[in-house]
Amino acid sequence: MLNDATIYAEVCNLLAREAIFLDEQRWRDWLALYTEDAVYFVPAWQSESKLTDDPTTQLSLIYSPTRAGLEERVFRIESEDSFASLPVDRTTHLTSNILVTGGDADTVEVAATWLVHAWGARGETTRGGRYKYTLRRVDGALRIARKVTVIIDEKLQGTVDVYHL
Repeated sequence: MLNDATIYAEVCNLLAREAIFLDEQRWRDWLALYTEDAVYFVPAWQSESKLTDDPTTQLSLIYSPTRAGLEERVFRIESEDSFASLPVDRTTHLTSNILVTGGDADTVEVAATWLVHAWGARGETTRGGRYKYTLRRVDGALRIARKVTVIIDEKLQGTVDVYHL
C-alpha cells in the first residue's frame, strides 16, 4: 500500500484541500476533513532541540483532543467572538515534501513540510514547519484523525490560530 500511487495522490489531494479551505476561509469544508475523534496538536519547544510531547501535562500552543475543539474555534471565528481573529488574516498555505511514512488498509501516516504567509490588520507573518498526519479511511475517503504541527520558530510574534498553520 505504501508505494501505491493512488494512495499518494489521495493524500496529496486531501492536504491540498485542507490548505485551500483554510485560505478561502471555508471553515465547514475544512472541519469536514477531520474525523469526529481527531486530535489537533501544536507542541511548544521545551529546549532548542526538544518539543513537548504530552499535551495533557505539558505546554502546547494549540491542543484539541477531538474535532469539537476545532468546531468551537470555528464558531468563535464565524461569530466574530474572537478579538484575535478580527479581521481574519488572509493566508496562503504551501504544503510540500509530502511523504507517506506508514500505514495499512485503513490508516496512512504522512509527513510534510509547510509554509504559511499571513497578511492582516496587525501586519504580516511567514511561518513554517512540519506536519505529521494520521489519516483514516471513513466512508471510503481519507480523513484527518490526528494532526501534529511543528512550528520551527520558538519565538512567535503575533497571533497564532488554526488558519496560520
